[in-house]
Amino acid sequence: MKPVRGIGVAVAAAAALVATTASAGTAATPETGTTAQAASRYKVLKHLDYRGPGQLSLRLGYYNRPADKGFGWTKIKNKHNITKYAAVEFVAKSPNRQHKSGKSYWQTAYAGKYRCHNGACHLVKQYKVILATDERTLRDSHDFGAVTEHCVGIIRCPNWVTTALANANRRSAATWTPHGTANIAGYAPLPHHARGASHHAMHHIGSFRSLTD
Repeated sequence: MKPVRGIGVAVAAAAALVATTASAGTAATPETGTTAQAASRYKVLKHLDYRGPGQLSLRLGYYNRPADKGFGWTKIKNKHNITKYAAVEFVAKSPNRQHKSGKSYWQTAYAGKYRCHNGACHLVKQYKVILATDERTLRDSHDFGAVTEHCVGIIRCPNWVTTALANANRRSAATWTPHGTANIAGYAPLPHHARGASHHAMHHIGSFRSLTD
């Protein structure tokens, strides 16, 4: 299954779950068989800073691997290997905001791995990262929130993607040395060649200066 198609399935599943919650109240679900377990899926773990209206809810959600269905933090972590809240929040704050349908949106960002030698760095891998959001309000008066987040082209993001996104969100020091690697995130495609220039990985490739500048 292609990851982009997977987002469509996730949004459709989210719509079905919202409809079930609204119409059936505390009805049990086939996946869990218990009301309490079904309700726990909608627990809000954190309200993230968001480029859309208000804050974005990150709900516990669930992920059923055999059926490839789910939403929220559990799907983001278990299916797509994005393992820090900050890595979701960085994409949630992206100015790259695409309306999909109804109250569904895509936020996009980029994560890249650089290899450096004598202070000159070249991009060895880059992924576009998409966060699917649903701004519909549920019965708890909060938005449905984060549906899923993934790296375009693969199912499971490499571990360094989480590092790059989370560090950029915290504006932490870039993890690079003159003879090492750097994990960088931004809101625009990253340059193929760059030179270490500052101490922080900021929203717009802040840690590197392009060699072509």
